[in-house]
Amino acid sequence: MSDKLKSKEIKKYFGDKPFSNNDLYNFYLNYEPDLKKSTFGWRVHNLKQRGLIYSLKKGVYTTKDKKDFKPIIDSKLINLYNNVKEKFPYLLMAVWETSWLNNYMVHQAFSNSIILEVEKDAASAVFSFLQESYRDIYLNPDRFVVENYIITGQDSIVIKNITLTSPLIEREDVIVPTIEKILVDIYTDDEFFVSYQGGELENIFKEFFTSFKINQSTLRQYANKRHVRDRLITFLVEDAKIDKDKILI
Repeated sequence: MSDKLKSKEIKKYFGDKPFSNNDLYNFYLNYEPDLKKSTFGWRVHNLKQRGLIYSLKKGVYTTKDKKDFKPIIDSKLINLYNNVKEKFPYLLMAVWETSWLNNYMVHQAFSNSIILEVEKDAASAVFSFLQESYRDIYLNPDRFVVENYIITGQDSIVIKNITLTSPLIEREDVIVPTIEKILVDIYTDDEFFVSYQGGELENIFKEFFTSFKINQSTLRQYANKRHVRDRLITFLVEDAKIDKDKILI
């Protein structure tokens, strides 16, 4: 089977450029003109299982392996999440912190914010509950509050409304946003993520696209949900200087 997979030939032929299901099928036809679609389907399955190709989105692959984005989830984050979950067990929520972006910036942000996203109808109740135990906590702050208190002050907790159908993932028993959600959010919410705009935003996107696996179907769907897909594509090409061939949203 390994000879029929043609893994070395695939890497040489496609390099690090994305290729479609049809491209791969036509590649195999050069070696096996009578290759059945059903056999090809199993071959694709084997290639993916063996880590020889990786999905960028449905029906589009690459031979270049990248890491999963797995930031450190520290005890502060876990404790906050568990406290809220215990009080509001059926609440849709996700938590992360802006320090996750620090390694991908030229200039480090002055302060760190834990961002707790919850359903809009419950945001005020969660805010009131957390005020009993935590300091420096904000509910859907505007740009004035962000610039004058959050980014210049102590580390803080920020409660924001979660976008329904947000792409989320569970890590260490904590629900956190996926890499695709984080990218779209820091691009879209420019007034809140003011410290991460301009050259810093360009650098973050470059580093993430270079270093980590990004599901571009998920990126497209969430960008559409937030009504920024077209603007985001322009930013990726013109500002972040990401190769057009690698943008599949």
